[in-house]
Amino acid sequence: MASIKKNDWSEYFQITKNNPPSKLLVKALKYVVNKGKAIDVGAGALKDTRFLVENGFDVIAVDKSDLMAKEAKEIKSENLHYFVSSFADFEFPKNEYDIASAMYALPFNSPESFDLVFTKIKSSLVKGGIFCGQFFGVHDAWSDDKMMTFHNKEQVEKLLSGMEVILFDEEEKDDKTANGTPKHWHLFYVIAKKF
Repeated sequence: MASIKKNDWSEYFQITKNNPPSKLLVKALKYVVNKGKAIDVGAGALKDTRFLVENGFDVIAVDKSDLMAKEAKEIKSENLHYFVSSFADFEFPKNEYDIASAMYALPFNSPESFDLVFTKIKSSLVKGGIFCGQFFGVHDAWSDDKMMTFHNKEQVEKLLSGMEVILFDEEEKDDKTANGTPKHWHLFYVIAKKF
């Protein structure tokens, strides 16, 4: 993912597109009552989008990379709809989705629009709808990047106000990015239900 920092996502797409679905999404699906509509925020190479389609959802995939559109065209399903858009520019409909998945995506939204974007994601969920995703913590190795957004525990908890928190795990670890580059990670893993 070192190349990702330079906004070159092609390597990341190649590395991740055949990966299994995100463990957090698989876990979150157990809490979804109605498998109707889903949104994959920061859909990337569509590994999670494919998983949602395979599980019977009508899926909206949103990513600012044209590479996502190329991947989407290869998936022959009338249940997949994709939009090349930044999160800030995407018009999230209200009370629409049974699940909103944002796997390692939200931190790449700039601080200026982060809170508004997350508020829109929450309002796009139906009552009882599930949000799952990660926030990057302030100790993350990339936290000096002013174009990305990082949070402490209290800030994440505040973002989740008005939701029933099902899972909230904080983790710090030395590991690697998708392409094997060493990195110190500081993550908050969240599954939450809209009241």
